[in-house]
Amino acid sequence: MTVRSRDLIVVGASAGGVQALRDFVSGLPADLPAAVLIVLHLPAHGTSALPHILKRSGPLPATTALNGDPLEHGRILVAPSDRHILIRGGRITLSDGPTENGHRPAVNALFRSAALSAGPAVTGVLLSGVLDDGVAGLAAIAARGGTVVVQDPAEAIYPTVPELALRHVRADYVLPAADMGGVLRNIALEQVDVDLAPPPDVLLPTPQEVVASRSDGSGPLWDAVRLLDERVLVARRMAELAMVQGTDELVERYRQEADEAGRAADALREYLTWALAAEPTTTRP
Repeated sequence: MTVRSRDLIVVGASAGGVQALRDFVSGLPADLPAAVLIVLHLPAHGTSALPHILKRSGPLPATTALNGDPLEHGRILVAPSDRHILIRGGRITLSDGPTENGHRPAVNALFRSAALSAGPAVTGVLLSGVLDDGVAGLAAIAARGGTVVVQDPAEAIYPTVPELALRHVRADYVLPAADMGGVLRNIALEQVDVDLAPPPDVLLPTPQEVVASRSDGSGPLWDAVRLLDERVLVARRMAELAMVQGTDELVERYRQEADEAGRAADALREYLTWALAAEPTTTRP
């Protein structure tokens, strides 16, 4: 049996995230017995000032994550621009892998990595944002037995992400960002048997999990397909507007986002079509 404390906190935010993160770190206790990793969806180029902002906003030191950094209690590590931040062997790995929904760093990439690495020892925190940034990763944390904390949509500058998270993932806590610190400290003091975490394949949808919704096309997986299709339409429309305005960089960015969302929608739609045709007769225990 492997027992450890719930001492890994991963945090994601996108639109409206700077203010939400400032509020969040302001409430963290100076003796927090956990490492804190943060992803804010950023432009691909340039240097983020977020570590300096967060360092001034709360009692904990905040720095840009470096490849190979250890996970240390009472320290905030922020994903750098244009690199995914992942966890492997108790250390930080920075990756220049493919963007997710047009973003690198991506909230989902960090959340999935944390779920696979630490299972129930992880607490996932999702703050203000648009579209569905981070919702899939938060579901992965929940699936591995981790703790789910979501910003109260009523106080989020952009409530779409918290609202979608609450619709698709059962949250353990729904709180204003500034009120999360004390709760997170108490969670970090809990001990958990990481050997009891469901195996990583629980993060993947199975045919059995989609058959129940085949009659009317409802359910979170079909919702995800529709959301991706909508994202394609929005991104293409934004590319058209950017072309009219003569901003070539934005045109390329939105076209790339439309292509990525389209590929993801097609892959998930193909999987669901295959799963429904499989006519499974057993269910996951």
